[in-house]
Amino acid sequence: MLEFIFGLIAEAFLFFIVPKSKFDKNVEKLKQEKWFSNLEEDYRYNYIIWNSRKVKRYIAKSSNITMLLNDDQEQKKFTELIKQEHIKFAIKGKGV
Repeated sequence: MLEFIFGLIAEAFLFFIVPKSKFDKNVEKLKQEKWFSNLEEDYRYNYIIWNSRKVKRYIAKSSNITMLLNDDQEQKKFTELIKQEHIKFAIKGKGV
């Protein structure tokens, strides 16, 4: 019983104290943008955003987020990156 209580306290501590990662914070910022929100709502691209190492590394860098928020060309390049990563994933999944 005591172990259970300590477990609950530890879980609560981790939930409220551990800060969000840069990636999570940057995704929250990007969700404010219509173009990113549309990408993230598409289940194919949502999977890539949350699971592709390449995309996650890109999103985790604050300088990239600044460019994405201010530069239409960078948004287009990022969207292409997402689509290319999806194509790679889809081909890999078919065993080709």
